[in-house]
Amino acid sequence: MSNADYAGARAREYDRGMEVLFQTFATDEATVREQLTGLLGLAPGARVLETGCGTGRDTIHLAAKAGVVYATDLSADMIQVGRSRLANAGLGTDRVHLLVSDATRLPFADGFFDAAYHFGGINLFPDIRQGIAEMARVVKPGGKVVFGDEGLAPWLADSEFGKVLVNSNPLYRYQPPLALMPVEARDVACRWIMNGAFYVVDFVVGVGEPYLDMDLPFPGWRGGSHRTRYYGKLDGVAPEVRQQVVDAAARAGLSITEWLEQTLRAAVNRK
Repeated sequence: MSNADYAGARAREYDRGMEVLFQTFATDEATVREQLTGLLGLAPGARVLETGCGTGRDTIHLAAKAGVVYATDLSADMIQVGRSRLANAGLGTDRVHLLVSDATRLPFADGFFDAAYHFGGINLFPDIRQGIAEMARVVKPGGKVVFGDEGLAPWLADSEFGKVLVNSNPLYRYQPPLALMPVEARDVACRWIMNGAFYVVDFVVGVGEPYLDMDLPFPGWRGGSHRTRYYGKLDGVAPEVRQQVVDAAARAGLSITEWLEQTLRAAVNRK
């Protein structure tokens, strides 16, 4: 068998597996893919990234919504078959760019895309955190990232449904990698689709860590702010001394933070 024949056979096996997958859950593939790509909320003319595009089964749905799609996969064989699928759908290279690329090391500048999408395969990334971070990095602030993969809904873990699935494919043991999300993630949503067998996470890309007014004074007897409560701790203070501070602040009609700051300033400025 030639390399081209092998590539074609492998891709056909992949495509047949996709057909069986959706039949197994009695779900319509086109409907599911339309709903997933719709989570991106694309505006006309949007530039979209798809990682792990496989043979282009989602790419067609993305291209129908976006101005241009950059679809990447590690497998040149999958890209080759995807190119034929897209050409048969009348989608040329002006609308869809297919690239062999590592999703954890994307060859794009920061903020190059309006949105990023991945469905199926992220569980097997060598560095899942980096894969999600890369999608967020190349999306403009305010743009969306959508990704998902096998992952049984927790409430189904002990059901016959769940046990049978995990027995057939251990990947269904995976859970959404929420702890691996970048700090730039905003408005994060997580859901389970296809009868609870697949998770989907979507978020809006922000800039840096979320906003927090660390210096807004707290009312009440403790006083202080987020910043002073975190950074302004005094080391080695005995419990009885702390209580004396609380009592002295109450007699002065001050919060303990105000009393401490006044007292300490007076002490350090005393000649």
